[in-house]
Amino acid sequence: MTMQPGKNGGLISAMINQTADGRLAYFDRACLLWDEKGKITYFSGEMPSVDRIAGHEVLLRENMIALPGLIDLHTHLPQYEFAGLGAEALLPWLEKYTFPQEARFADESVAQPQSLNFFQSCLSQGTTTVVAYLSSQRSAAEIAFAAAVSTGLRAYLGLTLMDRNVPAALLTTPKGAEKDMLALIDRYQGNGKTEFVVTPRFAISCTSALLALCGEVSRAHKTLLQTHISENLAEIEETLKFFPQAKSYSEVYDSHGCLHDRTLLGHGIHLGEAERKLIKERGSVVVHCPASNNFLGSGIMPYARWQAEGLRLGLGTDVAAGYSLSMLNETKQMTEMAKLREYFDTHGGVRSAAGASLETALYQATLGNAAAIGRGHELGSFAAGKRADIAVIDDAKCDTLEGEERNHYAALPERLARVIYRHHPEMVVTTLIDGEIVFARG
Repeated sequence: MTMQPGKNGGLISAMINQTADGRLAYFDRACLLWDEKGKITYFSGEMPSVDRIAGHEVLLRENMIALPGLIDLHTHLPQYEFAGLGAEALLPWLEKYTFPQEARFADESVAQPQSLNFFQSCLSQGTTTVVAYLSSQRSAAEIAFAAAVSTGLRAYLGLTLMDRNVPAALLTTPKGAEKDMLALIDRYQGNGKTEFVVTPRFAISCTSALLALCGEVSRAHKTLLQTHISENLAEIEETLKFFPQAKSYSEVYDSHGCLHDRTLLGHGIHLGEAERKLIKERGSVVVHCPASNNFLGSGIMPYARWQAEGLRLGLGTDVAAGYSLSMLNETKQMTEMAKLREYFDTHGGVRSAAGASLETALYQATLGNAAAIGRGHELGSFAAGKRADIAVIDDAKCDTLEGEERNHYAALPERLARVIYRHHPEMVVTTLIDGEIVFARG
């Protein structure tokens, strides 16, 4: 069944919703209604009256589970082609795979199909909002923005800026970067579902002039700013060589105006105490990328400890070192890596905190990530006035039993655990954004 855009719509299914305090609310059967603009007007485990539901085009998915649309706060569009390849340390991996691949995006015949494939793949995983790094070419960025618009995805996209220590094909200049950023901001910032993100790759690839420009533009135009921090010990060492006046990696960004309450800092595994205090004072967000951190052997971010300290946190797939665009897979990785971190901290005599539960991880992938980009009031959970962004999951795909045999473990929390731990590539059957179907399997 397809839904007509611009019409009142609804969904009846089992639903798992987020509450403001990070808990999950389970509904074996619930109804969600929205208006012609895609805003939720009704959500309850009680079925509405016939009069209330009249005129709505309603999807019946009663044997399935609906989740709030998933939100990915850190990933790389050009890298999707080589996801899962080259499990080596960060800096050699960038040289071997990332930089050559991003250079290929100067070719429209590469940028066009790969951009469209990336966004369609996000939707097929139930992701309704993505924050992504693009390549460094403005032409490829234009293609990516157009592809995002065509798919209906909420997309925060950034031209990846570098003016040193990368191949010549990827280099820009501060003057060129300013021109390109302003043109893309003018065309795409706040235009429909797209947003521009100021994106210095990381401090090693940026001069002081470029970092200062990024801080200035992001503040002046109130955009997000995304970059990487403290992912790898060799990366930290190299950064401080290029900025010898700085006491820490975080201070490099802060001294150039790049730490503020719209800054997304990817990884943050090895942040020192003073750095964490600074980041907290600035209100910046540290985005956890557990699958990627494990894949490249970078370390395990102590999510629970950073959370207990009051840092703002996010969660992202970080494709391509992260090998899946599924945020549900990332929630699994988050919980598993948190268990390892807690174990090694405890047995190593390090002050630790409890590991991350499935409840915590799913919160981070939905309402927590929405709050991290200032959209918690309209995304990340089901409530009147919010956007009808929904991932509908056929959890029978994840079941251990087939045919007519009924699974004894059928409570919604148990079904959710199967969805996360027995992830199936075809389990997301329908994705809706603003109440419109933007992906339907089969």
